[in-house]
Amino acid sequence: MSDHSYRLLHLSAEEKRALKVIFLAKQAPLTVDSPKPEIHEQFGVEPRYNHEIFSLLREMGIDCVPCRSLDVFAGLARNANYVFTLFNRADFRNGEIFVSLQCEKFGIPYLGAPPNVRALAEDKSFAKHVARSVGLKTPPWKTYGFHTDLEPPLFSGPYFVKPRFGAASDSVALDSIQDEWSGLKTKIESLLAQGKDAIVEQCIDGTDLTVPVLGGTQPIVLDVVEEVSDLPSGICTYRQKRLLDKGRFRRILDSAPVTQEVIAGVERFCAHVTPFDYLRVDFHLCKKTQDAFFLEFNIGCNLGSHAGVMFAAINQGIEQKSVIEHILAYSLRRQSNSVSHAFGRASAFA
Repeated sequence: MSDHSYRLLHLSAEEKRALKVIFLAKQAPLTVDSPKPEIHEQFGVEPRYNHEIFSLLREMGIDCVPCRSLDVFAGLARNANYVFTLFNRADFRNGEIFVSLQCEKFGIPYLGAPPNVRALAEDKSFAKHVARSVGLKTPPWKTYGFHTDLEPPLFSGPYFVKPRFGAASDSVALDSIQDEWSGLKTKIESLLAQGKDAIVEQCIDGTDLTVPVLGGTQPIVLDVVEEVSDLPSGICTYRQKRLLDKGRFRRILDSAPVTQEVIAGVERFCAHVTPFDYLRVDFHLCKKTQDAFFLEFNIGCNLGSHAGVMFAAINQGIEQKSVIEHILAYSLRRQSNSVSHAFGRASAFA
């Protein structure tokens, strides 16, 4: 059993009975009895993942109502006392912080982090500035928006381009790597035409590293997971992360010096982005120098049995159910430590 096990929080039987939860996710089950879905040709593993977490909460004896729509959510919130949200990538600019803002307005505890912390996580440029302030290395980067002159970066290629805001590797594909300004400019223009600001980083040959962290008075930093891809420079695409394409696997990083340095950096970084219920900090490990470069951090990252958070947790002897119960228990305690109080506030809003 992991040394972390004694620090994991639990919900009492009374707390579980008192909870009335909205399970908010883009691919949430349509009903409480919906069957486990297969891998979707467009959304990949996401529907199955949402069903898995919803089912796990219900198996814990928690009353959950599934919800896919932000419009429907506002009405359901009047009779709920907690929002377990996996919702991101809303269909409007900077929509990822909408749910946390709405919950703050309603006075209902919710999974994740306060809007200011969530907003920082959603902005890959601002996050890099915070990382640099605590001594983490970052690749050179430049941002492009609707009122930005399209001029080449001051650093050399190859380049890696992706949306500046949001999570889930949205729009990351093989053509996200560009060697020359002409191709990079075309890719930037494509993102801008889709309503997405862009961030361009110097592309470094290596592998991705991810470090899951569970929230707490003293956050629990799990293992450093190496995400190995057979694509150029070791990039992981949206389709790979949705299990729609192959060519990617995980392993625990087998380098004590790098592991020690990365975990120390994650601990420094996390001290500046509290409070949070859980998150993941991502790096890229340079194959040549073994330097780890901070890329971004993700609040609301994937909790599925197939994902990096659970890969690291299971390696520590922590079951998926224990992870879910811990982050839910911590979330409730940090936001009021009283389910009945939260429910009273929600009812008063109605």
